[in-house]
Amino acid sequence: MRWKHLLATCLLPLAIAACSDNNNDPDIPPAPEPPEPEPEPTLSAEIRRTEYGIPHIKADDWESLGYGFGYAYAQDNFCVTMREIVFATGQSAALMGEDMGSVDSDFLFTYLNGDREAFQAEFIDALPQFARDLAAGFTAGMNRYLDETGVDNLPEGDRGCRGADWVYAFDVVDYFYYLRREALRGSSDQGLFRNALLSVTGPDGVAPDASPEDLEGARDAIGAAAAELRDIDRGSNGLALGSEATVDGSGMLLGNPHQPWFGAGAWYQAHLTLPGEYDVAGAALHGFPFIGIGFNKDVAWTHTVSFANRFTLYELTLNPDDPLQYDYDGGWEDIVPVPVEIEVRLADGTLETRSFTFYETRYGPVVNLASVSPLLGGWPLPGGRLLAFKDANLDTGVRGIEQWIEKGKATDLDGYIAALDSLGNPVFHELAADRNGEAFYGEISAIPYLTQAQLDSCIDGVVGPLLADATTNVILALDGSDPGCAWGEDPEAPEGSGLYPSRLLPQLRTRDYVGNSNNSYWLSDANNPLEGFPTIMGPLGYEGLQQFLRTRIGHLMVAERKAATDGLSETPLFTLDTLEGLMYANRVYGAEVTLDDVLAVCAREAAAGVSEACDVLAAWDRRVDLDSRGAQVFNEFWREIRSELGNDFQSVVDSEEFWAVGFDPADPLNTPRGIAIDLPANETRVIEALAAASTRLADAGVALDAPWGEVQFLERGNERVPIHGGPGNMGVYGAISASLSEGGYANPSSGNSYIQAVTWDESDCPIADVILVPSQSTDPASPHFADQTKLYADKRWVRFPFCEDDIAANQLGDTLVLEKFD
Repeated sequence: MRWKHLLATCLLPLAIAACSDNNNDPDIPPAPEPPEPEPEPTLSAEIRRTEYGIPHIKADDWESLGYGFGYAYAQDNFCVTMREIVFATGQSAALMGEDMGSVDSDFLFTYLNGDREAFQAEFIDALPQFARDLAAGFTAGMNRYLDETGVDNLPEGDRGCRGADWVYAFDVVDYFYYLRREALRGSSDQGLFRNALLSVTGPDGVAPDASPEDLEGARDAIGAAAAELRDIDRGSNGLALGSEATVDGSGMLLGNPHQPWFGAGAWYQAHLTLPGEYDVAGAALHGFPFIGIGFNKDVAWTHTVSFANRFTLYELTLNPDDPLQYDYDGGWEDIVPVPVEIEVRLADGTLETRSFTFYETRYGPVVNLASVSPLLGGWPLPGGRLLAFKDANLDTGVRGIEQWIEKGKATDLDGYIAALDSLGNPVFHELAADRNGEAFYGEISAIPYLTQAQLDSCIDGVVGPLLADATTNVILALDGSDPGCAWGEDPEAPEGSGLYPSRLLPQLRTRDYVGNSNNSYWLSDANNPLEGFPTIMGPLGYEGLQQFLRTRIGHLMVAERKAATDGLSETPLFTLDTLEGLMYANRVYGAEVTLDDVLAVCAREAAAGVSEACDVLAAWDRRVDLDSRGAQVFNEFWREIRSELGNDFQSVVDSEEFWAVGFDPADPLNTPRGIAIDLPANETRVIEALAAASTRLADAGVALDAPWGEVQFLERGNERVPIHGGPGNMGVYGAISASLSEGGYANPSSGNSYIQAVTWDESDCPIADVILVPSQSTDPASPHFADQTKLYADKRWVRFPFCEDDIAANQLGDTLVLEKFD
């Protein structure tokens, strides 16, 4: 090594000379300045798209992942979420005017959102850093798209916002307001209670007297008005199959949410990858920064809407000497006025300030149910009472990011179930399966911690029993004077939330199967019912009550497949093909349990006037496939039967007179069934319902025997795309919600939306067939405006590319590297 020392010794004088400031030789130019280093991006994401416009976003940190996802989403649907953010921030009337905006909504969310800095500190800053980063990145990505595109070049069309002066670059607090608002759609932002919160005018006189007849009238009015609380159109189906239910012993999952097709609550497909930490594909709700229903290498999951209670009312006893005080534990507490101001844009473009006063109690704001019944609208109510509203989901929407990201990281059901402890799920049943062959169901969502003993003792007074009886416990009003009626606290639930912790909520794990179609937890494993839980966890289809027709056909189809009696395959148990066949079977279970008796009535002389409808039904295949002829007749017939005999809250035909075999809690999947046609009243009922169905269809210009594909359709541009499936309330598993209008059931609003069928083999790549029925983009100019809709019409699927080789083989166009420099 001596030569290195000699070389260094020889070079040292030269180096000193070269570096010396004493070199004044004019013939030697000065050393060039070193080049400026290339700036490093603060955010960087890779975006690739595969067939049908599905974006695959990859990044090395959470904020960059959100940045890429927000940008890719905005390319397809920017205006959808921008519109919702305007409403969530309480600015709709100021930015859109009263015609497009909503003064009531602005008052409500200005009140609920409160002070921006306090919201940031209390809700956003309490989240893990990765959740805050993901949301900040998504916000920046959407704003970058807006900046590059410009307002005047945004999409046109029904869902567009080109040139709209309500579009702006929003910040991350605005974005969290939006995430929070979506969680409140079943409680504070639900139409009945939004109106009740905004109908309060303060003390207004003396408590009215109420006769038994008055109370009975109020009861009926409550039942009719509050039926919208159980919007079954926003339902879902889910099946999670374990090793004992599948041919190859792997887990398998069917996700079939019936969400809205457009706007808030609709789905968007994506694949998000943070190498080594998070790799999840599936669908996100519009404008959400995480995959809501999806799968990873080892686990797949879905949700169905749950109708567990998400709020309670409290019945307060007012101070007869001061209507702004109420009794609590023997003392008087003040009701506190909270004034709120908003701005409203007038026709001439000027802004007008308007105000509204909310009134707060220890439980929450006061509500006024005058729109339901005048008897429930005063201050005070009969008996000197008042109602206050307590919402379980005020914080859930913000917590949701953490829960869904942790679920996506799970490598088996242990990890998935552990992620549910944060209670970031506002309104859903959870279903999941893993590659090891286990299946899981859980009603693990935001439910007020009220025991059955509390429910039995705290619903007293004047209004509480009335509400509970009228709504079969969907609306509860508890004694607000008794501290023993308060929501409980548990150290494993979010602090101060008053929610049940996950360990106390209904759940089960199995190697057989679980399924749910929006009834309660009771029959999620039809062979092993979950029982002994309080009614607050599932008042619709509660333990021992009649189940939806869709619930029944779902479980019965599973049983038939396990026995290979369904015609899908001679081999028992499930493969991916037979699971997809079940999904697209389009059976009408309401017809399966009643149509034989309807046709028996048709054979009678009294039915001569409805012979055409009878002939059509006799030839109908009892399905809602595109070539089925006569489904519209049964649909309108069943609508008449439900209108007369349906239970407003349980969404079932609840009549001892109508059914030949009544409901039997010991046989809930097969009862009730048949029509008691020997009763003259039922013969008349059937004939009149057929006549009404025929008239309604004739008035709409719909032929009784027209193919279903010509009757039910989605208009995309100048094209009508036929839609198979049908109303869930007549027992169609693959539910589609559309109202009869001129020419048919045009433009369904919700139903089969994002559907996924997922399983695994010995490779690391999950096998997932998916379809997004309304397609990926709301931009009429996009090639992905209706492409998957047409696939759905043909009962086809998209194989979701998950692993790298599959993504590369299906890539459309070039890879976009999206970078942000500060």
